[in-house]
Amino acid sequence: MQLDIRDIAKDFGATAALHGVDLTIRSGELIALLGPSGSGKTTLLRIIAGLEFPTRGQVFFGPDDASHRSVQERNVGFVFQHYALFRHMTVYDNIAFGLRVRPSATRPGEAEIRKKVETLLDLVQLPEYGKRFPAQLSGGQRQRIALARALAIEPKVLLLDEPFGALDARVRKDLRRWLRELHDRTGHTTVFVTHDQDEAMELADRVVVMSQGRIEQLGTPDDIYDRPATPFVYDFIGEAFRVPVEVSGGAVLFEGNRLDLPAQGVRDGRATLFVRPENVSLAPPADGLLPAQVEILRRAGARRRAEVALGAGAIRIEADYGAGVEVALKQPVGVAIREAGIFPAA
Repeated sequence: MQLDIRDIAKDFGATAALHGVDLTIRSGELIALLGPSGSGKTTLLRIIAGLEFPTRGQVFFGPDDASHRSVQERNVGFVFQHYALFRHMTVYDNIAFGLRVRPSATRPGEAEIRKKVETLLDLVQLPEYGKRFPAQLSGGQRQRIALARALAIEPKVLLLDEPFGALDARVRKDLRRWLRELHDRTGHTTVFVTHDQDEAMELADRVVVMSQGRIEQLGTPDDIYDRPATPFVYDFIGEAFRVPVEVSGGAVLFEGNRLDLPAQGVRDGRATLFVRPENVSLAPPADGLLPAQVEILRRAGARRRAEVALGAGAIRIEADYGAGVEVALKQPVGVAIREAGIFPAA
């Protein structure tokens, strides 16, 4: 099921939560809506689900305009952060619930329901848990049951709102891997909301980075990390340091030192350079390298990290360096920036 979101805007009183969002989600794709709190990602998910209705715009499920259809009419599976399982029902009855409340004309018989529930329990790798109650399950197990319940109705689209946010780091990592495998087996069109960039980059086919009710960038995880389209994406995804520079005749200058970087079509004048630590090299001072001094050294597992003060010392950036590079505190070094993003100064 392909989703087409066309010019969606949503106002809550005088507050605009979404501003003319356009997005196409391909059939069978796993999409992450990623952004900080208040970026509009959960509002967009709820509009896709039919839990909210847009102030302006349309939502298409395939060729059909679903903008004003109810949740039931859209036939979506929705998984909440806190599971929303019925505590008084067994696992089996929780999964069967959506099938049992169907209108009588489309409601399957109990034998068919039992077969479906058992199949889903196998799918979520909890085949022996049907008689237990939610309180008898771990957080990760409850989330798997919530997914099974959402899948029971054979939804056109699977929607997940911060599905692993309430779980500890180890369980989240295990469930991320499991959800990706589940998606590949079932082939559902899946949209999930997260503020965790590692989660989005590990799970999604494409990532929608949102800020202040707008889409900042849409692309594969490689696109988002390696080719950020805006200063916000550089700041939000991974680590990046800002360096004020000047662009003059296609050259990029820092304190009069020319950097071996293209200006990427940026007009002459003040600009901001964004650079990631893995794209910074340290070497003995030499012509053609930025003069710098080592201020802090850190070690985290296999990674060695140096914080250096550039030029006059007001600007600091960090660099990852290998075991073969000799670096000492307060040592003068030369800095080469291999890759960076350059944007006009705000």
